[in-house]
Amino acid sequence: MKKFALLLFVALSGIFPATAQDIDHDSFELGVEAFNAGNCKEALRIMRKYEKEQPSAAYVVRICELMEPEEDNEGISYDIFMRDLKKGDLSRLDRLGMVERFSKEISGFSGAMYVQSLRENAKKNPESAFQMGLLYQEGIGVKRNFKRAADFFSAASEKGHANASNSLGMYYRFGIGVKKNAKKAEELYKKAILNGNSYAFYNLGQMYADQEDFLQAWILADLGVRRINPQTEKKKHFRIDSLLKKTKKNLSPFQQTYLEKFRPYWLKPVMTKQEKKNLAIIKELPIAPKKMIEETPFMTFIRKDAFDNKYKTFYPLMPYWVAFDSNSADNPDLTGKKAPAPFPEESDTLAALYFRPADPRHIRLTLRKKESAIPVMVGDVLTVYVYTPLYENNTTRKGGHMYLKNTGYKINLYNPNNVLTAAASIALTPLSEQTARNESWLSKRFYVRKEGTALIRFTERETPDGKVIFPHTLKIVATKGKPPK
Repeated sequence: MKKFALLLFVALSGIFPATAQDIDHDSFELGVEAFNAGNCKEALRIMRKYEKEQPSAAYVVRICELMEPEEDNEGISYDIFMRDLKKGDLSRLDRLGMVERFSKEISGFSGAMYVQSLRENAKKNPESAFQMGLLYQEGIGVKRNFKRAADFFSAASEKGHANASNSLGMYYRFGIGVKKNAKKAEELYKKAILNGNSYAFYNLGQMYADQEDFLQAWILADLGVRRINPQTEKKKHFRIDSLLKKTKKNLSPFQQTYLEKFRPYWLKPVMTKQEKKNLAIIKELPIAPKKMIEETPFMTFIRKDAFDNKYKTFYPLMPYWVAFDSNSADNPDLTGKKAPAPFPEESDTLAALYFRPADPRHIRLTLRKKESAIPVMVGDVLTVYVYTPLYENNTTRKGGHMYLKNTGYKINLYNPNNVLTAAASIALTPLSEQTARNESWLSKRFYVRKEGTALIRFTERETPDGKVIFPHTLKIVATKGKPPK
């Protein structure tokens, strides 16, 4: 095929001769020489400049793209990249991601007037600022200057221009005209997506894939592949579809289970009704890790030998979202105090409760809000802590132990279907030796017996000093996990 292509090009170059008025004859000849020498990479670099005007150059580009596979951008040094850019090889921009390009030629008096008009409007018009950025990027009408391009993209992005945010995201990711900053690139890509840029789905997805965050990469490729038209943008659609297939191969079974139910909250504004159908998109729920969370300091094995020795695989619990009021008031008495166990609303707590194996655990939680809710599974043992002041009575003054009646709370259980069984006793854990008679952590243990819903209420009791005690309600939704393999 290669020999045939070379011979055919000789013929084509005779049919479509280059003229001095149309193109730089010497550069075109260098492209011919590179192609005939079998150096497709160099031929591509040169002939891409002429493919729109010269059918023979377009032919070389098509042949070389087939013969020269697109290189892997991972590991390309910044110095080589900048060297190629300074030589005028802007094809690297298209290989590193998807961004808008300025392809029209402008020259003469009308071109100068066009540039001047854009420059004058750039401060107040984000589209003009973006177009000026493209001119500086491409070196059209002005001298190529990536730093100036980044400045104009930044000005347009600040005013919400989606394409500018996407281009600037690439600049920050690869250090084009600005200092490399992956976090800034991520922020800009997200901003571009939320403002309607379809290319940023690929750019951010590829960035996540390079970081081996294949779950988020797949989510973005899955949304982006439906937003790039395969008829009008065939090459770009192929690239994002390839990213989708690549990342899918790297998803763990656990992550695939997550994807059946959930999506990241930040993407909700750009998802269609069909895309959101049958999915929970929850602000408080973190992204699922690659593997299930087996154990944490507050969620521990009941029988670890069963997990290690008896079974090879436990299914993930992965329940549907249990809603709670994230704006519910916090207990002000907890300020400055170190809780004995995490709060239900913390990100790490939610991750452990949702992304865990479906076998029973000991779970310990401290209530902070007036209203909270958690998922548990049948077989779990749940210990709940609340902060309470302590009050002396005649018995304790004579050396007797303090009990529930010495706290500020009554414990009520709404449990019509016998989902929970409460332990008979409560425990009081001092915060310090100095305050052991004045304040304590009050805890009570519950056993999850059946599927269903129950409420654990810590309600105020009348206190000797008339102090108002902060009430807590914890909603429990119990699920029965699949049996292990």
